[in-house]
Amino acid sequence: MRLRWRSLKIVFLGLLILILLSNFTIAFPVVEHPLAPPDTSSPQATLRSFIENTNKAHQLLMASYTQHLQEPGFFPSDSVRQQEKQMLIFAKRAKECLDLSKVPVALRADAASQRALLLKEILDRIQLPPYAEIPDAEAVAAQELSTWRIPNTEIDITKVEEGLRTGEFLFSPETVANLERFYQLVKEIPYKPGSTEGFYEFYMTTPGQLFPSKWLDGIPSWLETAYWGQTLWQWISLGILLPMAFWIAYISFTLNFQRLSVIPPPRRTWEMLLSPLMAIATFSMVGYLLGNVVNLTGSVFLIIVISLEISFWIVLGVGIFLLGNVLAETIIASPKIHPQSLDASLIRTVFRLLGLIAGIITLILGIDRVGISIVPIIASVGIGGLAFALAARPTLENLIAGLILLTDRPVKVGEYCRFGDEEGTIVEIGLRSTRILSINGDLISIPNSQFSELKLANKSRRDRILLRQTIGLRYETTSDQLRFVLAKFREMILAHPKLLEQGARVRLIKYNDYSRDVEIFVYVDTGKLAEFLAIQEDVLLRVNDIVELSGTGFAFPSQTNYISQDSGLEPERSRAAEAEVKLWRSKGILPFPDLSTEQRDQFRDTLDFPPEGSPNCPPVSSQGNNSKEDEVISDKN
Repeated sequence: MRLRWRSLKIVFLGLLILILLSNFTIAFPVVEHPLAPPDTSSPQATLRSFIENTNKAHQLLMASYTQHLQEPGFFPSDSVRQQEKQMLIFAKRAKECLDLSKVPVALRADAASQRALLLKEILDRIQLPPYAEIPDAEAVAAQELSTWRIPNTEIDITKVEEGLRTGEFLFSPETVANLERFYQLVKEIPYKPGSTEGFYEFYMTTPGQLFPSKWLDGIPSWLETAYWGQTLWQWISLGILLPMAFWIAYISFTLNFQRLSVIPPPRRTWEMLLSPLMAIATFSMVGYLLGNVVNLTGSVFLIIVISLEISFWIVLGVGIFLLGNVLAETIIASPKIHPQSLDASLIRTVFRLLGLIAGIITLILGIDRVGISIVPIIASVGIGGLAFALAARPTLENLIAGLILLTDRPVKVGEYCRFGDEEGTIVEIGLRSTRILSINGDLISIPNSQFSELKLANKSRRDRILLRQTIGLRYETTSDQLRFVLAKFREMILAHPKLLEQGARVRLIKYNDYSRDVEIFVYVDTGKLAEFLAIQEDVLLRVNDIVELSGTGFAFPSQTNYISQDSGLEPERSRAAEAEVKLWRSKGILPFPDLSTEQRDQFRDTLDFPPEGSPNCPPVSSQGNNSKEDEVISDKN
């Protein structure tokens, strides 16, 4: 076959030289209506259109290629290019006579040329009936014909029943699928006169598609030996290009991800896209070289194309997923969003989920393009999905609970909260677990499914903190001393600028086993724990001063046996307190059960806070007035 083709080229070359020397010109087929489709209105019209358009394409190809070989340089001239364009129009019309609906979309362009040439090789060897015996449009209408088979063959021309080409007669999908088998059965039959002899072999063994490059003429003849449908140089090209594609993809992922470990986001996420982009470019370039330059054909090429297409769509799906992560980190890079905040976690979750869904959809569409049915995949996923869901139930529970925490927002990163019997600061809220820094410095990781079920008290969102203390006074305390202490406590609450009057109360609540209990119930005007503790300390110190001023003391549980004589209470302070209460009674200003409005206005915000002498207190003039508290002490002394 190879010798036959070389002889054919010599014949063409000799004819061309004779034509040039004789000043004769040859008329090549010219496309009068380049946009017109082939006539497929009947089996006769389809068969005629296919044979005539293939013959014209072959005639133009051989003439233009012979001219190209005689011209200097590796690139075709304008005249050759023009003939090539016309040849492609005829070739396109011939391929449109085939029903390629059952050929995967990704393989359709390459398979169309091969299947058309295979069909032409078969028709050039078998006996065809005269066109007059083949049903035309009138016979189709009269007989309501939908299928016609070439006599003594399995080659059918069938009417298309649905789709864009409904009503056209095309070589059936079953015929297209079996053309390689048909060719193997007839390839030993000699060509009929007027056939496009060697067209299929020319397509199979030359680089490029229908119009090959000139560089092949310079390679050694032993590289043109065919093995299993491909020449040796094509096998060598495949052995170099295909491993190189996967090696580049592997290296781009491994090296890039190792380098990215030290790069902060969002730059890291953007540079992560380089790996899938490089792999996509590599697979596309190698696929183009193997299909359009090396011109692999047959089942070998289909296997290679399917492998590259699947790899391409997998990497593209990964790239789309990473793109979702890139968009999330770019938004989080805004100064208004803390990288470990709840908003950041929610943004990451949403964009990663959208990226995952888009990547899966892309992968499914890509798999469908190469002809792999997704129905069994979906069915297997559905069958195995139940088992997977049962095995992954804890993980799914944590994921759902994490989404609830992100949307419900009972706590945020950086907030201090009580969870169960412990307290701590939220460090991170992830999809699987929440991390908390406890008050003793331990980093606690709690699965979201457990954390969401705990009783959560978010202390960082308080605008006030309750100060509740029970003051136990000795049983020796008199009633008027108790009245004095209660009144002074209430005055202090009104006077203190950081204690809220609303909801505040000071009451004698209980006679305990060893004390008379007075409860102070008041809200501190702050949500910060540190500030609250400072205010509480100030209040407790003032409580201590008031108790001492009243002449009584704090009770304490004791079973001590007193041997020495008890000194008892201080009589002078007791008399002073009782005298002041008598004065209140005589003037009608006894503050029971509550202070009057005038008394409230008199005492409100009159205490100094922070107290005098602290770093935050303004200096007091040496000639300044003494506090009311000092006046009371001076009067009683």
